[in-house]
Amino acid sequence: MHSPPDGSADDDSATADLTVTLELGGHPLRIVCVDERLPDHRSQPGSARLRQCYLPEEIGHFEWAGHRYALVPDRTQPQPVGDSVELHRLLTNRELQIVQLICSGLQTKQVSARLHISEFTVRSYLKTIYCKLGVRSRGSMVYAYAQSLSRKPRDDDRSAASSA
Repeated sequence: MHSPPDGSADDDSATADLTVTLELGGHPLRIVCVDERLPDHRSQPGSARLRQCYLPEEIGHFEWAGHRYALVPDRTQPQPVGDSVELHRLLTNRELQIVQLICSGLQTKQVSARLHISEFTVRSYLKTIYCKLGVRSRGSMVYAYAQSLSRKPRDDDRSAASSA
């Protein structure tokens, strides 16, 4: 085995210090090596189960190539401004239909009957919508939708509407 010129052992310590940034669903995230941390056990609101967390804002964690990593929001990058991520550009037409029906108070079974699709398909759409919006519940989804409606239209949207 070859040793570095400074005399330290080559034990993948450079890998342990590595932090990678990425974007998922329009949200900047960091992957942080947590090999030297011990997990805390936390419960989530509305759940009696305890969950292992290595970092306070951890979204999830995984092991790869003998190292443990945690996925956390990247607060060093600017968060998207409300107008930059608009729902009608983020979601498909069918997903928007489902969001609108849920926001009008329909349950999964009622949405499936209205759109002539199975309840399983509606739940699958909801999982995709939650992921795209970065939410975990119907209430959060409804809030995100209401916020998108209350935003002022952008300049290019106004000029397109006035030219029509």
